[in-house]
This record gives sequence, structure tokens and C-alpha cells, in this order.
Amino acid sequence: MFNQWASQYIDLEVSQWCSIDGKSIKGTVQDYNSCSQNFVSIVSVFTSKRGLVLGMDKFDNKKESEIVIVQNLITTLDIKGAVFSFDSLHCQKKLAS
Repeated sequence: MFNQWASQYIDLEVSQWCSIDGKSIKGTVQDYNSCSQNFVSIVSVFTSKRGLVLGMDKFDNKKESEIVIVQNLITTLDIKGAVFSFDSLHCQKKLAS
């Protein structure tokens, strides 16, 4: 719902900078003392010039990957011509193609 609402009010300019990052939600951690703990994370696309969140999505770390969520967000939000800033998780050779 948020992504649909935001798309009505935010227009990106060509070459506008967007930062994309995921953050885990501490209160959602299950099996805290286990090496196989589970938690929910939120990935957001932030437009630096406008200072607004363009879109977001959540994922369960045991079921999905932040990499896939980011790729889906860019596609779903139909972001073209923007310059993206990612963290090192997204700097993998296999993602370049």
C-alpha cells in the first residue's frame, strides 16, 4: 500500500541518486541464542535529493534474500535512469550480469 501511495507523489529525475538498504527489526528475532535465528527485515529505497522513501518491502530472512528483494523493488517501482547506492552485499560478480 505504501509503495502505491508513494508512487503517486514522487517523480524521479534522470540521474537522481537513490540509496537502497535493508535493516532487521530487532523485535522480530526468533531463537535469539541459536545460530539459525530468524527475523524480519525491511528494505527501503530512499531518494537523496527529495529526502523521501520511494518504496519499501519486508522479508523473512529464512525465506528470502535482501538481494532478491532489492531486484524486485527496482523492477516493481519501475525505477529507470537513477543512480543507485548499495551496501557491499550487492557487490558480487554474479549480480553484474
